[in-house]
Amino acid sequence: MKIGFVGANNLTKHFYNAMPSCSNGVEMTFVDSSLINARAFIKQYDIKYYENDQDFLKNVDALILCSNYKNPDELVNKAIRQGKHLLIANPFLLTHQTLRQLKNLSEEAGIVIQNAWSEKYNSAFATASSYINNVVFIDVARLSQYSPSNGKISVVNDLLHKDIEWVLSVVKSNIRKISANALSVVNTEPDFINAKLEFDNGCIVNLTASRVSEMNLRKARIYNDKSVLFIDFLAKQLKRSYKKSSFLEFEDVEVVIVDEAENQLNDFFSSIKGKKEPNSTLHHIIEAKDVTAIILEKIMAKTNLFVA
Repeated sequence: MKIGFVGANNLTKHFYNAMPSCSNGVEMTFVDSSLINARAFIKQYDIKYYENDQDFLKNVDALILCSNYKNPDELVNKAIRQGKHLLIANPFLLTHQTLRQLKNLSEEAGIVIQNAWSEKYNSAFATASSYINNVVFIDVARLSQYSPSNGKISVVNDLLHKDIEWVLSVVKSNIRKISANALSVVNTEPDFINAKLEFDNGCIVNLTASRVSEMNLRKARIYNDKSVLFIDFLAKQLKRSYKKSSFLEFEDVEVVIVDEAENQLNDFFSSIKGKKEPNSTLHHIIEAKDVTAIILEKIMAKTNLFVA
């Protein structure tokens, strides 16, 4: 299979390094609108470079969208129309309109479009998924340690969005009510957001995202009807509590840690080969973006903060 990277950045390097361990016989190329970026990448990696997207698309079976390239919306549309599979490593390079167009085109073409921007490829979450059932409450905290430079981190796109995506997939019910609050501490945009999702099946989800925390933290508590799961996404650890006889049992669940890029690529290749849906799809991106948009509307209705 011929894999083409769109753009050369740290994400590209991460996927390039993960590739040999998860698939044999893969040929890799890349396209980048910056000749300086291209030359630096070629010096470091043994990989073919294409200067234009026309030649690039002729010589690939699948794309991995890592960074910006001229007009990424136009490029991926061309690729899908030509029957190329797509792994979206950065969904925020594409507009909401393009994502919806790609969904329709991919269904017609019968190709795989996978969302790599997902905690479903985190080893701790992947292990926890087999224990998740009849969810009644979820509490999620995604906090980034404050530094003067992290004003570039989007509380919505870089933090909140990623948890909304996996939450929707495990609750499996329609949302009946959304409420949200935001607070600006040091920046003109929100530094802290709290959102509450209430579902038709009675489940309630509490989401907290912050870029002004004293520590980096990515944790979730998932309350099933008879057990509780404690997921640490950063440490890739999983704990579980459940009733045993008349006692409450606590246990550390073994997590086999695999690099996330390797998990993403394995799912991508197996989905193409087996002609099946990947664990995280284009539909999941769109669904999460729709919920995020409502949360932003709720915040802007209460404050005059600009939310990005």
